[in-house]
Amino acid sequence: MAKEIVLNDGAQRNFVTSPARASAYIGGVGSGKTFAGIVKGLAKSQLPLAPGQSSGPRGAIGASTFGVLKKVIVPQFFEIMDGTDLWKTGRRSTSWVKSEMMARLVSNCGCKDKHACDHESQIFLISLDDPDEIRGMELTWFYIDEGRNTTRYAWTVLWGRLRQAGYAAHQAGWVCSTSNGYDWLYDCFHADSTSEFSIDDSKLHIAATMDNPHLNPEYIEGLRAQYHGRFFEQEVLGRFVGMTEGAVFFEWDPKDSGSDVPYRADLPLYSEWDFGMGDQNVVLFFQVEWVEQREVGNRNAFLVPIKRYVGAMEANERTSKEWAREFDLYCREHFNGRAPNTNVGDPSGRNRNQVSGTSVITDLAAFGIRVAPAPKKPVDYAVRILNNMMADHRVLVDRTNCLRLGQALSSHRWQINTKGTKTSNTPIHDWTSHYCDAVRYGTTVFIPEGPTRVEKAPQSGFEKDQWGSVFEQVLRNAQPGDSWLGPQPDREVVWTPGIIRPRSNA
Repeated sequence: MAKEIVLNDGAQRNFVTSPARASAYIGGVGSGKTFAGIVKGLAKSQLPLAPGQSSGPRGAIGASTFGVLKKVIVPQFFEIMDGTDLWKTGRRSTSWVKSEMMARLVSNCGCKDKHACDHESQIFLISLDDPDEIRGMELTWFYIDEGRNTTRYAWTVLWGRLRQAGYAAHQAGWVCSTSNGYDWLYDCFHADSTSEFSIDDSKLHIAATMDNPHLNPEYIEGLRAQYHGRFFEQEVLGRFVGMTEGAVFFEWDPKDSGSDVPYRADLPLYSEWDFGMGDQNVVLFFQVEWVEQREVGNRNAFLVPIKRYVGAMEANERTSKEWAREFDLYCREHFNGRAPNTNVGDPSGRNRNQVSGTSVITDLAAFGIRVAPAPKKPVDYAVRILNNMMADHRVLVDRTNCLRLGQALSSHRWQINTKGTKTSNTPIHDWTSHYCDAVRYGTTVFIPEGPTRVEKAPQSGFEKDQWGSVFEQVLRNAQPGDSWLGPQPDREVVWTPGIIRPRSNA
């Protein structure tokens, strides 16, 4: 290369040089994610030509849409490539095939003149808005830019394209992005992920904006001034902190799922079900504790509920018989064999299956699990109640038995436009929906919209020195000399409203 490409020490360098077959670089704005993703691809393209092969390693760089590809990826790709002596013909104008969005690069073939020989490496720049269109490609490597805007399905399709002959030992895929809740990037790459989609032997690299020494200090100070709280952690520090834009449960604090919430035998036990209908199925176990709360500066007392999540089950494509068996086993292992007092489920569970002619609720009942359909309510009904409870830290999630639920509450989001305006009354349907829908069903049934006033017992009487005692005696036609007047020797008293005065003996 005629031009030297310099990598930042730390996460960026470790990511580019990582030998992991699957890797991710999660970073704050300006941390050099796109730069690192492209450079890693250029390094892969210059692997030695495989014996018996005329083509060098073939790769693909993907973006969420063609517009992003054209406005973000192509300009930065050209900026990095120009001056490196990697263009096949020595010039961009004759090495860039615009009609195919394909760059022709020299190959590490050992030929005396790499620009004139028949060997070349290729890099395709592709849009991932329809991943199925790339199923015919044969690649050695791929890179997804800003993976938060794509899907795990796009990754899966590209992963299946790693089959270029001669380069099996060098095949790899990677993604760069800013975090965006506990999404597919967290599921696949984070060490704490318990998802079935977690990729074995993958490598996650996390970088903060300030890790890039080439940024103007004033730019970083501007971010500190504009970004706060969890948004700062996500956008600047590159951490997974839950949804910050368009969050359904905007009052949810992930710390509320970072504690132990033990099952209590003295509280009622309930379960809430989302059937999924051929998709993911979720069952959550919770208890409701009612606590007394007093208004500030007021003697009025109210009872407010605390929703305590103590267990969770998740599975795909289980029969009703299998669910009944697993449900019973879970209750034996976690609740000493105690079954929930009530089970509440998705109202659509009453719909009959066109093949069997029965509903999910009917099938479960045949195996001893009676699930009552929740009343149909607008999504906002339960969301409003839950956000009010979350603001008071009255939704608690056990970190051991309900980890995925806490992540779902953090990541569930509305569909919003570029202005941040909600464009639908229904949240985005993804894995979080099944958990959060189940949460709504139980809330609709067991949690009231507002607090319940504490019923006060009738007043049993007043102490001797309280005004109530004085008025009681007055209303009972108290006579002079009653104890409420205190010692009154040698004089009579008469009472008029608000006045107590001595009567003259004259």
